[in-house]
Amino acid sequence: MLVAYPKEHRARHAEEMVAVLLASAEPGRRRPSVRDAYDVVRGGLAIRLRHAVSGRSNLHWRDALGIAALLAPVALFVLKLEAAASYGEWVLRGRFNPDGLRLMGEAGMQALPYALVALLTWLNRPWAAAACAAGYALLSGWSIYRVEYEFAQWNADGVLVRADPIDASDIGMGMLPAVLCAVMLAVAPAPGPGSAGTARLLKWTGVLAGASVLAAMSFRWAGLPVAVAIVLVAGILALRSPVGRRAAVVLVPMAAMIVARTLWGNHPLSLALLVTLSAAVLGVVGVLARAGSVPSGRPTRS
Repeated sequence: MLVAYPKEHRARHAEEMVAVLLASAEPGRRRPSVRDAYDVVRGGLAIRLRHAVSGRSNLHWRDALGIAALLAPVALFVLKLEAAASYGEWVLRGRFNPDGLRLMGEAGMQALPYALVALLTWLNRPWAAAACAAGYALLSGWSIYRVEYEFAQWNADGVLVRADPIDASDIGMGMLPAVLCAVMLAVAPAPGPGSAGTARLLKWTGVLAGASVLAAMSFRWAGLPVAVAIVLVAGILALRSPVGRRAAVVLVPMAAMIVARTLWGNHPLSLALLVTLSAAVLGVVGVLARAGSVPSGRPTRS
């Protein structure tokens, strides 16, 4: 229960709180009552909430949101690049494979808009990056609609004889990655490397992209597990800092979307849950990042 309290508070008051619980407990009781447990957890969460809206915490949220707004398109770029590499392994294996070549080209082309969004963000052009992401979201939705529409067939008299229904969830899930990027860029007060530093982010981006592409080119399905392993290592290291922990929270909707699309495809329930989760997380974080006084200008890049 004491885990609900911040670490600093536990270090100062843990013994005192335990003593109070023991003093108020009935003889022979080995566990706190439900009411006592509720009071302890409620007090811890209340203190954490006050810390979350304090001045210094606001700066951490601001920095974390800016870093996450840059990492989101970088992650999607690497994901599409890894997909192109996996199709490339299919093309290079044995005889010429025109289908694999087409899919490799499509995945490579889908990676380019995210690379542009990340580059514009890195160059301190957040609104241009957001506009690029929003435009690509619309283009993605339109292209999915056109692909599904072209499956329909008419006879010579113009009568529809066969058609696959256009699934709104397919279009929504196709647009969601770029929409998330656009919203994060619009909500973040100062998108960019922030306190993480340009050199550090470039190093991890290079390791992530290079290792996942090489793994996918060596064995078609190895790229994604390698990318996940590298992200986990980077995430564990990032969790040691207040900004890193907050950036992980901001990136939860993006991570959930990638997992949901991998495991369940474009299910309508997945889309509804992802939209709800994204709105809740980005809405709350956006308020926390902009609350209180913040320094003018953008973070200095290192």
